[in-house]
Amino acid sequence: MNIKAAIPNSITLGNLLFGVIGIMLTFETNMLGAAICMVLAAVLDFFDGLAARALGVSGEFGKQLDSLADMVTFGVLPGIMLYQFITIGYGEYFVPIGDRPVVHILVEFSGFLYTLFAALRLATFNIATNQSDSFIGVPSPAAALFVASFALILSLQYKINMYFPMDDLQLGAVAIMSYWSPFDFHLVYNLFFPEWYVAISIFLSIMMVAPVRMLNFKFKEMSWASNQHRYLFLIGVMVLLLLTFVPYGIHIPGMIFLDYAVIPLIILFYMVYSLILHFSTKGEQ
Repeated sequence: MNIKAAIPNSITLGNLLFGVIGIMLTFETNMLGAAICMVLAAVLDFFDGLAARALGVSGEFGKQLDSLADMVTFGVLPGIMLYQFITIGYGEYFVPIGDRPVVHILVEFSGFLYTLFAALRLATFNIATNQSDSFIGVPSPAAALFVASFALILSLQYKINMYFPMDDLQLGAVAIMSYWSPFDFHLVYNLFFPEWYVAISIFLSIMMVAPVRMLNFKFKEMSWASNQHRYLFLIGVMVLLLLTFVPYGIHIPGMIFLDYAVIPLIILFYMVYSLILHFSTKGEQ
C-alpha cells in the first residue's frame, strides 16, 4: 500500500463523509449543519489535490475518487438542499409528500435539476483535456457553496427559523424589532420564495455546463504577468471582505452589513468576472 497516496485519498474520503452527513442532516431539520458540512468538505476538496501534487502521487485513481466524492457532496447534497428550500417556501417541509399538491411536488423536484447537471459537469471534467489552465463551466464546489450560503444567511446572520416561513406582517414586525435595513428585509423576504430556488437551480445548472472558460487558481508561478486575472479577482474579493467588516468599525450612513451574504456575492462575482474574461479574450484564444 502506498502510504503517501493514502494521505490525499483519505482527505477525499473526508470530503465524501461530510457530504453524506450533510444529506442526513437536511432530512433532520438541520440545514445549517448540512451547509457547514459542505463548507468543511470544500476545504478538504481543495487540500486533497494540493496534497497529491505536493507528495507527487497524482493519478487516475485519485481523480476518479475525487469526482465520486464531489458528486455526492457538491451534486446530490445541494440538489436535496434546493428541494428542501422549495418545500420550506411552500410551508410543506413537515407535510408528507403524498399530501402535497402535485404541482408543488413537480416544482420541488426542480431542485434536483441541479444534481443532474452536476453529474454532467463532473463527467465532462473527467474526460476533458482543455481544463488545465481554466475550468469550462462553473465548478460544482462553487455552485454548491452558493446554495449552502442561504442556510448560513438565514440561520447565522438573521437567527431565523427557516422551517417556518413568515407572512409579510410577521416578517415586517421582525424587521422593525431587529432594526433591519431595507437590504436585510428584502434579502430575507426573497429567501422564503420557492420561485427563487427554482431560478437558482436552473441558473446554476446552466452555468455548470456552459461552454465558458471560468478562472481557476492553479498558480504555476507567481508573476503578475502570468496571473494578473487571478490577482485582480483576489483584489476584488478583498474589497468585498473589506466592505463586510468596515461597518463594524466605522459608522458609514446607509452602508449595509453584508455578513454571510458576502459568500454568494463572492461566488457571483467569480461567475461575472470569468464571463467578462471569457468574452473579452475569446478572439485571442
